[in-house]
Amino acid sequence: MAIVVENLSYIYLKGSPFERKALDNVNLVINQGEFVGIIGHTGSGKSTLIQHFNGILKPTSGKVIVDGIDTSNKGLKELRKKVGIVFQYPEQQLFEETVYKDIAFGLKQLNQSEDEIDKKIRKVIKIVGLDEDILEKSPFELSGGQKRRVAIAGILVMEPSILVLDEPAAGLDPKGRNEIFGFLQKLYNQTKITIIIVSHNMEEVAKIVNRVIVINKGKIAMDGSPREVFSNVSALENIGLSAPQITYLMKKLKKKIPDLRDDIFTVEEAKREILRYLKGGAHD
Repeated sequence: MAIVVENLSYIYLKGSPFERKALDNVNLVINQGEFVGIIGHTGSGKSTLIQHFNGILKPTSGKVIVDGIDTSNKGLKELRKKVGIVFQYPEQQLFEETVYKDIAFGLKQLNQSEDEIDKKIRKVIKIVGLDEDILEKSPFELSGGQKRRVAIAGILVMEPSILVLDEPAAGLDPKGRNEIFGFLQKLYNQTKITIIIVSHNMEEVAKIVNRVIVINKGKIAMDGSPREVFSNVSALENIGLSAPQITYLMKKLKKKIPDLRDDIFTVEEAKREILRYLKGGAHD
């Protein structure tokens, strides 16, 4: 198991007039090699939860164990080698004069040899889907999607076994969003490392993850496969969320065409289902 969360509660500003419980007795197991999407309203506790995964926050009560390391104890240096967290707008932390130097920064703190650093950088730049000629460019010459991938490369080059991303497509245009989510899907398919993304983009989460966790008011409200979670439209709506738009469309179509499945949550799956129906010799 990659991450075990036991009876986790977290209170901001405990003991002050502004005290607020952000997480309330959360129990959760994330297995090695899972691709997990965490969704919920702003303020639901999503970001608070993931900040416990590498010890940025420590439980008010309960415990978080990551790859055998209790995050409340010592050993955070080792923990942070295992868990790479990419926060919103990571490109704002790019600061070196070239992409190469920016990606190399973390490795240089580990006193690795220049040859080893070079080998790892050239490997990771391919993993994030960029050409090597970008390495000598200034990060500030790049598009938003390219900057985001360079920032992620700076985390991946440290070879974490768990990658956590908070709103990885925040602020990007549609092309940049497609690039980032496409890259994450390819990264998972190639490496099978544990990936956890926090996102409000239901369509993209539905398309790439194999497990969805819904958080509401500091508690886990739903936890299952994308099909299990997004098929339960009424439960999502009861907590103020929604299923992917394609799910609503398929439910409307099913009222007119009862033979259609409506437990569908991606455009690709909807296309296959409609083609299946048409090829099946639909009758008026």
